[in-house]
Amino acid sequence: MVGHRLRRQFYCFLFHNPVLQDELFATSYMVKPRVLCGIRTLFFVYCFTVLTSNLIVNIVHGAGWNWAAYFTTLTYFGITLYYGVAAFTTMRFLKKQLWAAQQRAEAIDEVRTPDSGMQLVDVETKQTEESQRVYVVPSVAHQLALASQWLLYETFTCYAPLVTLIYWVLLFPTQSDMLDVPLDQWMGISMHAINCLFMITEVLCSKIPYRWSHFSAVVVFLAMYLGLAYFMVAVYGFYVYPFFESRYFGGYIALLCLLIVNIVAIVWVVMLMVHRLRDIVLPRWLMRRQRATFF
Repeated sequence: MVGHRLRRQFYCFLFHNPVLQDELFATSYMVKPRVLCGIRTLFFVYCFTVLTSNLIVNIVHGAGWNWAAYFTTLTYFGITLYYGVAAFTTMRFLKKQLWAAQQRAEAIDEVRTPDSGMQLVDVETKQTEESQRVYVVPSVAHQLALASQWLLYETFTCYAPLVTLIYWVLLFPTQSDMLDVPLDQWMGISMHAINCLFMITEVLCSKIPYRWSHFSAVVVFLAMYLGLAYFMVAVYGFYVYPFFESRYFGGYIALLCLLIVNIVAIVWVVMLMVHRLRDIVLPRWLMRRQRATFF
């Protein structure tokens, strides 16, 4: 009974959720879908290159599993995965648009009268019937891709400022000598500064919304990472970050973790307000631009 109810709720979330639509995940207020697809693909290639380079460097230096335990690495992996999924969904949306345009063109050709060859007969009715005929029910995999993109987007845009803030305020003053090599400088700036640039670009270009209820997922991921950090201490005797060690803060690690959660909550509220403002201002700006172009 419980399993049936959960499956029903999961099905309703995927197929009856007004947010899980291609238009919200594959279109933009600022640019056309083709441009958005190009931006996301370019960012995916860049992030994948940075992540691969970081992995190779850590393998060469014998970092082992320690490389995968850093919060920066995990969040950057999430950014890379997000842009991969986003590029895929945008490409699929463009392909579906192209296919629908071809179907409409064929429908227009079919309603031409044989006498004149150019006069259209009841085009609106025919196009409506054709649009209903070519509608394809989205698959479970497609809806899961949109849901994954939504979750990755919210965590990516929330964690990116946190990573940048903690690194440049707490870690960089004591680890600045580690960025003497140009390759390390490029990777460090890419993972701790350019990630925020990607975040700002995606927030401005996308239509993906924020939801209050999803903040719990962000906190759960933070708790899971805290468990991973102390798992590394218990198994390998390795502190991922020095501020997790009790001697640095006199045993007030719990207060530090609570402070980090509060910072994430503040970032979440700010991002929520930014998204609400974006969804109000940008459509009005787009409407004014269209009117100015029309007149």
